[in-house]
Amino acid sequence: MGSEERARRTVLHRKSFIALSLIFTVLLGGFVLGAWASMAGRGPDADALTVMAVCLGGIAFIRRITGSHVVLGRKVLSVVNPVFTHDVPYRYVARVEADSGGNLVITTTQAVEIAAFGFAGSIIDHFVGSTDRAVAQIKAGLAERRDLRGNARTVRRFTRAWIADGCTVGMLVCVALAVTIGG
Repeated sequence: MGSEERARRTVLHRKSFIALSLIFTVLLGGFVLGAWASMAGRGPDADALTVMAVCLGGIAFIRRITGSHVVLGRKVLSVVNPVFTHDVPYRYVARVEADSGGNLVITTTQAVEIAAFGFAGSIIDHFVGSTDRAVAQIKAGLAERRDLRGNARTVRRFTRAWIADGCTVGMLVCVALAVTIGG
């Protein structure tokens, strides 16, 4: 990614998601390390492996949820949700709004509605207004980027979340070992 691409890229996310992600990753990661350390002297233990699996699964789940955001790229608007990322060329964005529930919704010219999970309505957001600010920032970004030519179509792909995916693999390994060892 060149310096021009970085300069024109704006990432919109809730600050609370960053804090929650960090807190839960450190907290559950501490439990994983504690369970791993408990096996250091006495060898593999099904209970410790189960604790590790549950904590790694929790980290994966939290990281996927809190990793949701919207990216105003150089040529496309990307809505990064926990499982799928939607890349919409700017010329195909018909409407950006907060619905009656406070959810950020992007409607394409093909009448496809894409909800941005990172800006789903909440009671706190009703007072803080992060969804309304995100709508305003996206509209401002659209105004200056509308004529840029991106891909010819909207693309839906799996969201990459390296830490969450690594924790999921670790969880599966711990579950397999716990079942193999028994208890």
